Formats: sequence, structure tokens, C-alpha cells
Amino acid sequence: MSKILPPILALLLAAFVLGAQANNYVSKDSQATSPLGCISATSVLSTHTPTDITAAAKTCTEQSKFDEAAELLMVASAFAYFDTQRVSDKTGHNVLRVIFNKKFNSMPEGDRKKLFASINSLDQGGARKLEVCNYLTASKPPSYIPSYMISHGLRKFTGVTEAPLIKDFDADQSWLNSMVFVKCRS
Repeated sequence: MSKILPPILALLLAAFVLGAQANNYVSKDSQATSPLGCISATSVLSTHTPTDITAAAKTCTEQSKFDEAAELLMVASAFAYFDTQRVSDKTGHNVLRVIFNKKFNSMPEGDRKKLFASINSLDQGGARKLEVCNYLTASKPPSYIPSYMISHGLRKFTGVTEAPLIKDFDADQSWLNSMVFVKCRS
């Protein structure tokens, strides 16, 4: 594995390590809303949320389809990173880690190792990564309201009335930034 952990693997590792130490609140808005099943990463639409995509990845792991799960987690990471750039309450930005923890913490150790191996293999490049990257870079940015992230932030609990989304948000530039985050661009 390279000295720098792939973003997806780093998020999952943090979820597993921290999940054993703390309980995290997950709001109803952080639950998957559109059951996808174990779909191809290139079937994800701009209307699917990271919670929907992560639930699909979990379904893939339950079917021992670890490559498909890794690809879906890459897409979920790109979508979630995009959302961190448009949601003003930074306290909600860690919600994907919480969702990963909830979905994958109970995974058997052997399956966890297989998923990590698939994620690491995907991060190394090759045809799988190229296919997902080509799909993502040709896709439109996510178009849903990131209520899963907005509702996870502390503003929901403190009554702060600041707008949940950043004003004058540049979706195209943020999508390019997301491609750099998942290593589809440099």
C-alpha cells in the first residue's frame, strides 16, 4: 500500500477505529432513501445520495461482491466530498464516516480484509478505476439536497439559522475538486 492511504480506505479505517470507541448520532435524514441493491458504480445517478450509495455497497459486501462495493464507496466518497464543499455547517461534514461505521462496523473480519484489499487494488489504478473515473468525470455533479449532511451538523441542534448551503456555490469547480479527492484527476 502506498504511504498515503487512499481516501476511501482512510475513511473506512477511521470509521472502524472510532466506531469501537464512540456511539454516533445518525439522523433519519442520514438513512438511505432510495434502495439501490448491489448496482454497478456506473449506474449511480446524480440524484442518489452518499447514504443510498453506501447502502448499495453494504448490499454488495453481503453478496461477497467486494470489487463492486469498493467502486460504490469510491463514488460515495466523491459525492460526500462534493457535499462538504457546499454545506456551510462543517460539524456535519463527518457524517459519511458515521454512516460507514454504522454500515460496516459489524462486518466479519475476513470480509473486512477482502473489502480493504479491493479498495486498495482499486486505488492502485487499472481498468476498474479508469472505468469509474471516466464515468464520474463525465457525470453531472450531485443534484440532491444534502439533507443527510445538513441534519447531522450541530446547527440543527443549536437553532442557528444561517443558510445550510453556501451562497454562490460553484458546483462545477467543486465537482472537479471531488475528482481530485478520489484520485480521478491530479
